[in-house]
Amino acid sequence: MREVMPGAADLVLPERLDATTVHELRDALALAMDAAPGVAVVLDVSAVCVVDSVGLGLLLSAHRACQSSGRRLVLAHPPPTLLRLLAVTRLHRVLHVDRAEAAAGA
Repeated sequence: MREVMPGAADLVLPERLDATTVHELRDALALAMDAAPGVAVVLDVSAVCVVDSVGLGLLLSAHRACQSSGRRLVLAHPPPTLLRLLAVTRLHRVLHVDRAEAAAGA
């Protein structure tokens, strides 16, 4: 997992990142990516408890959208359950995770 400097989040994600929330979040992510200053788009994922394949797909599509515009999507404050899910799915090799914040919360 890649480390970045902690900073203010451009978007705070809710508890559920699944099929029930993905439509609303897709629009909010698009706005955050358009409005975010700098190179990184920071998502505060500290409250995320539930993630399904649709939610993971949303994170991947946002990551690719940021990459195509020369930016980076950063997941800040990840809870241990999300870190485990990213490791099991091997997405920790793709997505940028702010591990400094994860270690501080443990």
